[in-house]
Amino acid sequence: MGANRLQQDWLGPPGSRRLSCVDRRSSRRGVGYNYDMADSFTNLPIDVAELPRLDESTFVPLHPSYLKVALIGFAIGALFVVVITAVAVSQVESPSIPLLLGGAGLLLFALAAALKVVEVRNIAYQIRQHDLSFRSGVITRQVNTVPLVRVQHARITRGAVERSFGLASLTVNSAGPDLNIPGLAVADAETIKALVVERAGELTEELT
Repeated sequence: MGANRLQQDWLGPPGSRRLSCVDRRSSRRGVGYNYDMADSFTNLPIDVAELPRLDESTFVPLHPSYLKVALIGFAIGALFVVVITAVAVSQVESPSIPLLLGGAGLLLFALAAALKVVEVRNIAYQIRQHDLSFRSGVITRQVNTVPLVRVQHARITRGAVERSFGLASLTVNSAGPDLNIPGLAVADAETIKALVVERAGELTEELT
């Protein structure tokens, strides 16, 4: 009799479904077990070709004056090489070595400046309803995208050289990667900042 009662307690009353160990633990914890979950769960494949893509034609390039800002450092470096070479030539009897070193230095600056020109022309940004993208890179092209809902802060900075050309840089801090967009007109930087902050607040409210 005792054994039959224990067996009935374990299996439950006649006609009832036997509870598994997981079911019993869930019941004791007050957690309802959804037995229809296995029937309703789907994991269908997604066609990558149908996903929305970033349109390269809608990326906005930087202000044309930013190229001058980016090349000022190279111009100063090249001028420094010329001055040092001239001083060295005036101090030695055989100017061939200083001229050779100076020419090599100028060649390196010229190559670096050429790469900088290509880099600046590749830099662009794109704003959509839900995200902000920034494209950069010369040899390796990369695009960083930040969902606006994850934006935490945005600020505008203007260095001395940027101020002289009427430009500004916009930095967007987020829960993921931070984006720094240089070479913007001041009015554009302020407009983008206001839009990003406003949209971030709206999207956050929609989620809550």
